[in-house]
Amino acid sequence: MLKKNLSLIVFLYTISIIVVSIIPIPNLPLPKFNLLQPDKLFHFIVYFVMFLGWKESKIFKKDRFYLKCLTIVFLVGLFTEILQGTNFIKRYFEFADLLANSLGIFFSYLIFVLYPLKKKHT
Repeated sequence: MLKKNLSLIVFLYTISIIVVSIIPIPNLPLPKFNLLQPDKLFHFIVYFVMFLGWKESKIFKKDRFYLKCLTIVFLVGLFTEILQGTNFIKRYFEFADLLANSLGIFFSYLIFVLYPLKKKHT
């Protein structure tokens, strides 16, 4: 049943991350670049899981290297960070968040796409 509804779950997960990311936070202090904060680990984990979900959902068939999934998940992270930088959202674009998102995506891609491909060829 999970496999059958995985595409829906992944889509809802992605939408929920976007919604949570653009909720205005009043009186938010101006961020300083620091990758060693607990929220950066949260960003890393959320995008690590998001890429894995998109990969496993097989929404994009016949994509051996899952580049479409990689692109979609990266664009979701970039899009939400850009939205956070607008006056409408009243949050800040944070390069450290984008970097943590990207690292989560990269490590998920490395572990679940590139490593299995390497194992098959050896």
